[in-house]
Amino acid sequence: MTTEAAARRRGPYGMEYARIEVPDLAASIEFLQYHVGLQLEQHDDEYAFLRADIEHHSIELVAAPQREVSWTTAVGFSVESDAVLDDLRERVTAAGHEVLELADRVKGLVQRGFAVKDPNGLIVELFTEFAEYAEPPLIELRPLDLVHPFLATEKYEETLRFYTEVLGFLVSDYVGDVTAFLRSEDRYHHSLAIQRNKEFYVAHLCFMMKSFDHVMRGRARAQYKQVPIASDLVNHSASTSIAFYMHDPVHGPRYELCDRHRVFTPEEHETHRARRMSVDPRNIDVWRPAADDWGRF
Repeated sequence: MTTEAAARRRGPYGMEYARIEVPDLAASIEFLQYHVGLQLEQHDDEYAFLRADIEHHSIELVAAPQREVSWTTAVGFSVESDAVLDDLRERVTAAGHEVLELADRVKGLVQRGFAVKDPNGLIVELFTEFAEYAEPPLIELRPLDLVHPFLATEKYEETLRFYTEVLGFLVSDYVGDVTAFLRSEDRYHHSLAIQRNKEFYVAHLCFMMKSFDHVMRGRARAQYKQVPIASDLVNHSASTSIAFYMHDPVHGPRYELCDRHRVFTPEEHETHRARRMSVDPRNIDVWRPAADDWGRF
């Protein structure tokens, strides 16, 4: 490990789950099972846990019949050690943010942890030793991992400072002054992305599939069930992943199914210089033919 790497204060390790309030719990369970490939593990009339791989869950659905569409209320990130968790708590406190308790259903699934609200009110839960299953689900068409959330916010600069200066995410790339891709210690090109917008919402959640063939099979299922494809095949210039996005707002934000999301080497993770890319569709999708080709977003 380099001297620079040893001196750097660590950030969270990687995304584990999102908590989403949905108007029809049973319908959203069915949607995530069929269209994302998640396996239902626990549920009652109030909540459901669904997982992608061995981690306890990737999505927690919460019944909210008063809502007309879904709303993502929290995201959870694992942390490598108690020492890093304690350091994160110190940074959160020093920055003037209130340290909150973890949600009750999460407390029994981790060893230690705490929560904090980001500048938009999104709850970020941080914890060590997230519970695991001995084996992945016996489902062929399923994700391997939940990679990142993508946040749209009218508080772009404040949100960027919170995640980088307080929580220790590293910037991988910028697109103009409108989008920032941030990585955590799992070394995905981004474990979090932030976009300047007129309002706050979780724009999408990204799942990494086993292969491009599985991405296309998920796309075929969406087409078959006439689920809106919010953005069709995209070859991401920053992360090198190929993906599509489907969106039925009653079941959650856009769900991105991707293949080949870039993972930095340990050396790249410590030395990578964030690129400042122009606001051009070709700096989002290398398949876009021209600077004015925004039509498929």
